[in-house]
Amino acid sequence: MRKSPILLKRISRKGNQPGKLVIGVIGTHHGSGVTHLSILLANYLSEWLGKNIAYIECYPQKDIQYMQYIYEGKSMRGEESTGEKNFFTIHRVTYYKSVRPVDLAEIIGDSYDCVVLDLGMDFIKNKHEFFRCDRKLVVSSLAPWKQRELERFIELTCHMNQSDEWLYMIPFGQSKEMKQVGKEFQRQFFGVPYEPNPFSLSAETIHLFQKLI
Repeated sequence: MRKSPILLKRISRKGNQPGKLVIGVIGTHHGSGVTHLSILLANYLSEWLGKNIAYIECYPQKDIQYMQYIYEGKSMRGEESTGEKNFFTIHRVTYYKSVRPVDLAEIIGDSYDCVVLDLGMDFIKNKHEFFRCDRKLVVSSLAPWKQRELERFIELTCHMNQSDEWLYMIPFGQSKEMKQVGKEFQRQFFGVPYEPNPFSLSAETIHLFQKLI
């Protein structure tokens, strides 16, 4: 499913960081790209840093279930079969599908080096899990018809403790644009390079994650 670009071999790896790292990724609106970015990040941590990763898709999403069917060559189904496990592994990433809040602590407490929480777009429902994360990433858009969602999110969270330290990720965002919007909102903005296949990272995406993690 994934072939490592030769270019990756020419980039120096960062040193491992001690302790378990929990990264929360949440979006300001539907279709912002939370799952795509989360998979990119999980693959960077596993394939590039050699970490043992748990990817947790928070309930009630179903994207990771569909990804499993494609990866395993199964036909698409609306619901899981009886007795089917709620997780599967690709490389060093264990993907947990549509995990309910009651089961989160057990997975996070397992023997993983790092956990990536795909929190979808429901900030009100998932804010407590987001607050517990060591790294907090917010995925949004600067498209004219979507920027209002970003503004609403910042208005909603600006009073929250350390919210000015959250990292805002903009798919396809350009460096100059990131500096301008970062100054306007007094937040840290980063452009995410175009990556059609989240299992094959470009040098640009690796450099981005080296700044963040």
